[in-house]
Amino acid sequence: MLTWLILAGAALGIGLAVLAAELRPAPPDLGSALERLHREPVRPRAGDGRDGDPDLGERIGRRLLGLPGVKIPVRELALIGRTPALFMAHKAMFSLLGLLMPPLLQFGYSAMGGTLPIAVPVLGSLVLSAGLWFVPDVVVRSEAKEAKVEYLHGIAAYLELVALERAADCGPAEALHRAARVGRGTVFRRISDTLDRAALDRLPPWDGLETLSVELALTPLQDLADIMRISGTDGAAVYRALRARARNLRAELLTDDLDRANVDSERMVAPGSALVTLMTFLIAFPAIYQMFHGG
Repeated sequence: MLTWLILAGAALGIGLAVLAAELRPAPPDLGSALERLHREPVRPRAGDGRDGDPDLGERIGRRLLGLPGVKIPVRELALIGRTPALFMAHKAMFSLLGLLMPPLLQFGYSAMGGTLPIAVPVLGSLVLSAGLWFVPDVVVRSEAKEAKVEYLHGIAAYLELVALERAADCGPAEALHRAARVGRGTVFRRISDTLDRAALDRLPPWDGLETLSVELALTPLQDLADIMRISGTDGAAVYRALRARARNLRAELLTDDLDRANVDSERMVAPGSALVTLMTFLIAFPAIYQMFHGG
């Protein structure tokens, strides 16, 4: 019996370890970064014959991409640099984990001498599997929300750098490329890859920025593309327009930060009030007790 208990505990521990590992932020996907050098990002599809040797998760995820009723958050995945195939593989893994955990728990409980109706692990497996199926959706949306804020801060800095390059008499296309090479973060690398891809395709750099803005649903990038298109085609002076757009974007980000801070402050009111009430009760209880039971 001890051996079975050890095996059941080990299986449960491995499952929890895998769950914790999947909830951690994933490292940058080198394959996705290389794919962005093509004109149109290639979306992995079930059964497509792409080059390279994808890992097991990618292969499993591609086979699940055609499942009916499954909505893939394409823009959120693009923001965090994760492929739809890997997203589907995570959903399948979480669902399988939820399907196996109740039987393992029942096995350990039975090894200790307890008995449970067969309906309990069956219903538990179905409910837990269905619930864990949606865990990757929540994780992806949370990570994409943070990534979007990071992108907006990077774009605000990029607008300022492009304005400075234009003030130094650089051409519109050269200003975009030089400003993108200054930064070393994820946002600047993504913009630089987009500009390089547009150059390889013999397209204006603002067309590449427009494509990236549609892919990521980032309006400031679209505004930058429109401003630089006017500068490149009509020769308009855009220094003040770029600085004004960067200033407005920073003001929007600051407003969002203040709103989040106010929401967090309001959420702290209830725990703070409960703590004050508890401390007041603990301090006043001995005196009240002595008042009614003193003697």
